[in-house]
Amino acid sequence: MAKKQFSASITVFLSLIFVLVAALVLTIAESARTISQKLYMQTALNSAMESLFSEFHRPLWENYRIYALEYRDDKLLQEELEGFTSLYTEAKDLFPCKVEKEDFLFPNRGILCADHYFEEEVLEYMPALLAKDAIEFLGEKKEDAEALASLEDFQKKEKESKSIEELQKNYSLSHRDIEALEGLIETIDMECKACATQHKNAAKALSAHNPGAFYSSCAGFTAGLERIQQTVPRYQSTADSLREKVAQLRQHFEEEKLNLEEDGIAAIEAELSSYDQYLDAEGSIRQNIEALPPKCDSLKAQAETVKQEVKDFEEWLEEEREARRENEDEEDDDEEDLSQEIQDFYHSAEAEWNSFSLPAYSGQVTKINKQNRKALENLRNLGKKKLLEYLLPEGVPCPSDDEKYAVPPGFSTNSKANPLQVGLLGEYSLRYFHSYHKKDDDKSIPYSGANGMEVEYLIHQKKSDYANLSAQVLSLLAFREAMNFIYIMKSPEMREEAKAFVTAFLAVTLNPIVIEVFTLFVIGIWAFAQSLIDVRQLLDDKRVPLMHSEESWRLSLSHLLTFNLNEEGGDENQGTHGLSYQDYCRAFLFASGCLSQSKVNDRMLYCMEKNIQSTVSEKESQFQLDHCLYFLSTDAGIKSKHSLYHKGFLESLGLRPEERYQFTLHSDYKYKNLSH
Repeated sequence: MAKKQFSASITVFLSLIFVLVAALVLTIAESARTISQKLYMQTALNSAMESLFSEFHRPLWENYRIYALEYRDDKLLQEELEGFTSLYTEAKDLFPCKVEKEDFLFPNRGILCADHYFEEEVLEYMPALLAKDAIEFLGEKKEDAEALASLEDFQKKEKESKSIEELQKNYSLSHRDIEALEGLIETIDMECKACATQHKNAAKALSAHNPGAFYSSCAGFTAGLERIQQTVPRYQSTADSLREKVAQLRQHFEEEKLNLEEDGIAAIEAELSSYDQYLDAEGSIRQNIEALPPKCDSLKAQAETVKQEVKDFEEWLEEEREARRENEDEEDDDEEDLSQEIQDFYHSAEAEWNSFSLPAYSGQVTKINKQNRKALENLRNLGKKKLLEYLLPEGVPCPSDDEKYAVPPGFSTNSKANPLQVGLLGEYSLRYFHSYHKKDDDKSIPYSGANGMEVEYLIHQKKSDYANLSAQVLSLLAFREAMNFIYIMKSPEMREEAKAFVTAFLAVTLNPIVIEVFTLFVIGIWAFAQSLIDVRQLLDDKRVPLMHSEESWRLSLSHLLTFNLNEEGGDENQGTHGLSYQDYCRAFLFASGCLSQSKVNDRMLYCMEKNIQSTVSEKESQFQLDHCLYFLSTDAGIKSKHSLYHKGFLESLGLRPEERYQFTLHSDYKYKNLSH
């Protein structure tokens, strides 16, 4: 029986197949392990970042609901991340990874007080807050869009008030020129009448053959003519100045017209119209007045001629008498002989004197009650010094004048906020920063415990509480004055009342244009006085309507000359409707934010840092916002080794494979503020 022959090549081939299949399986397994290892370490890195950022600054969150990670340097961050990832690197059998602190790099980071990160975090938080506690405006809870519409309307009014305030300042300056013009006209009229009186006295002296009295009256007459000549150039320069100022006022009005609504435009147009009418009438008056100096020159020459004739006659008369005294025979009869000559001369001189065409002002003359005018101007001057002390309610102390705020605040952020977001940022400011209250309570004191004029600082950026509240009061006063001025100008009854006040207490004149100009002056004072009452009400924790009504208007024009703020309080039912002091702060914050929200953000950051350093319950004197992270990017270098192959085979082939290999993982973390 023959034996079968088997080839060894089959066994070798099968062995090779087994080796290749095993290598493929192990390669796939190692690849899967490597991928799993990367996913595992990515999870570890992400978890370490979350653990790191869970160590947010507690006082910052507790007082301002802001998440931020305080750090001193990168080494501290590296040590923290190494510690958090060590829990994952202990699984050495399956994932033999190793991460050292030097392997953590930070290619990108966001500091809370840089760029727009603070603003971003606040805007992430506000919807959660307002879901529980909506914005209150005009005493009512409002949705975001509804509150925004109210704030935008107020912003327009605020712009209008600033334009009207500026125009009113210029109007006031021009009004003083009109006052000066009318005063100069009155002076010219008085001097003309004084010249007429001196002329009459001189004529009487000539009639009485009294040269001494004539010389005195003639000197007075000439001096009066010179005073007229000196006054006319002052009148001309004042009139020219008025024309220039009115032209500038008209130009300024055209520039500010875009900020004015129809009511404001109508009010300013009425003022400018009164000026235009005055200047038109002034043209004919000026012709009359400018004709006086040449006439005065002619009269002075004529008066000098008559005076010289009298002197010459008196010298001749004295010489004649002296000559006749030397002749004793005629001594008794010399006066009788000379009396006819004396009478003839003085009769001729008197006739020549009376032939003068005297200077006279033929226009209307305005007599201003200077005492009442001074009282009104003193009322306006209340806004120039110690206004805050005057307006604060009784018993409310003045804030400190110590400098406690930095100007500028020392931060430089950016802003991407749209108008709705500006409103939300303003609402955040009101809820987490302190502002003026007549009396603080649990609701008015923020979490930080601060009690300064922080909101006022956010708006006005002054160095002290006193300066910030004073600036806020001036803003309120300007806004209320503009609204009151428009209200009066829209009321025919109040305008007629102001006109009657002018004719009764301020100016006696038959010139209706002058009455109209002074009426507008009184309306401005009336609006200002009412604004003083309005601001006192706001500081007294009461409300003031955006635009007054007949029921809410408090100041009678009859009280203007004897104005006393403490006696103009109104009844208890008033002050319950309209905007509160907080509403005005909200609106001013919105206006400031629309102008430059980044600057408001800088001031908020300054107050936060200052309060954590000195005011909050857990003070940290070394706390700095520029050491607070809002987000962080991390690159981690992970060292590992392959587990499912042996390097001996590779070494037999002359290769020298690395025992370990390294790969880099990336992780980002940013706070998502969903605080409640």
